[in-house]
Amino acid sequence: MALLRALSRPAAWLALVLTVAACGGSAAPAPSPTRSAAPTPAEACLPLHVASQQVTLDASDQPTAGFALPGGTQPVGIIRDLDGVSVWLLGSGTNTVAHVTAGGGATIYQLPSSGLGIQLSEAADGTVWVPEQNRNAIAAIAPDGSAKECTLPGKGREPSATSAAADGSVWVSEASGGAIARLVDGKFAEFPIGVAGARGAEVLAAADGGAWFSVMGAPVLGHVSAQGAVERIPIAGSGTALGLLETPDHSVWVADFGGDRVVRVAPDRSTSVWTAPSGSKPQGLGLGPAGVVWVTESGADELASVRGSELQQAYKTGQWLDHIAITTDGWAWFTEYNGNRVGRILLPPT
Repeated sequence: MALLRALSRPAAWLALVLTVAACGGSAAPAPSPTRSAAPTPAEACLPLHVASQQVTLDASDQPTAGFALPGGTQPVGIIRDLDGVSVWLLGSGTNTVAHVTAGGGATIYQLPSSGLGIQLSEAADGTVWVPEQNRNAIAAIAPDGSAKECTLPGKGREPSATSAAADGSVWVSEASGGAIARLVDGKFAEFPIGVAGARGAEVLAAADGGAWFSVMGAPVLGHVSAQGAVERIPIAGSGTALGLLETPDHSVWVADFGGDRVVRVAPDRSTSVWTAPSGSKPQGLGLGPAGVVWVTESGADELASVRGSELQQAYKTGQWLDHIAITTDGWAWFTEYNGNRVGRILLPPT
């Protein structure tokens, strides 16, 4: 995703980024709210028809191994499948969700015109949850190919990311609702971010039962507890953050997209910062072999790694790598938005 760069990202998300840039990301925090909206009725979730097709993707080896995606796919979010070695990705340009195997076999699911958000997630039962910005909803694709759609309360929430939790609930970031939502048993509750003009970017179910969220419009990392209390942790920088990663030591890593930084927030809320070259636009984060953190630098077309006190640019990739998923066999998969490609690199063991 580009900040003040001419890319044909979904219109709703581009408008969000431009709004944040105009505001400068310096909104003053409001008192921390802990209330939730009244739950929506169970009818929030209704069946959705989603067609699917099996295809074999053409191999692509420039500049890395990978597979060419259908024209206009414009892939963004990507996650590792429960099998450990295949991936799911979002095709924002074609309103598609694809499951891709290591051999290039793919199942492509066609959603209605949805204006897909940034990142998807997979629940423990294999259900994949997809943000549909323009439909004010999240869609769920079950392992048998059946689907449902759950509509958020109110209008114009523009869900941008989902994260399925271990307890079966689903966390949702709202690009225009000023809140983080949670779906439990077909009912939504919303938890206001608590900063005027701030919008949810990505969300990540936390090990403590709550969720972490990144923010557009304020230089903070957000946390919602399992009980609904909202915390905002100052991380300085541009106030335009995207990717999130929680590591086994319960530290949380944040990609400061607009600030060309990667920030680590320790459990005691202290922060460490790694700076990328100007214009790198870090966006996605993944945990690789030997506990190394890997970072997509969208603006530089580079895959970088955190090595001690340095952020090292390690591999040149195709055009505008977006997000990253690292499989259990050590491959880093990444989406290339401008290249309509999913790339792969076998990471070093240490």
